[in-house]
Amino acid sequence: MDVGELDRIVIAFMQELEHSHGEGFIVATSNLPNALDEALWRRFDLKLAFPKPTATQLAAFAKRLCTTRNLKLHSVLQKKVGKAASFADAEQMVIAEARRKLLTK
Repeated sequence: MDVGELDRIVIAFMQELEHSHGEGFIVATSNLPNALDEALWRRFDLKLAFPKPTATQLAAFAKRLCTTRNLKLHSVLQKKVGKAASFADAEQMVIAEARRKLLTK
């Protein structure tokens, strides 16, 4: 997507927001917040940031998942999970390990 196309999308979205007259509930997400015009962000009453989880948070999350699935969080899996990009990625790693364990029984 080029910059001109992104600008057109943002302008169209801002026009739609202006026509909403504050009725309803609008949720917007972006993984490129700095690429969007600040004028767009001013139209929202609340902004929530979801920062990338730390290795410690990912490891604790994986440990909880392993506990509920009766899995051992071995050191190789723990290192792998610590490098995950998100909680969703960490969960997929634990699920893959659970699947591998079931298939090798």
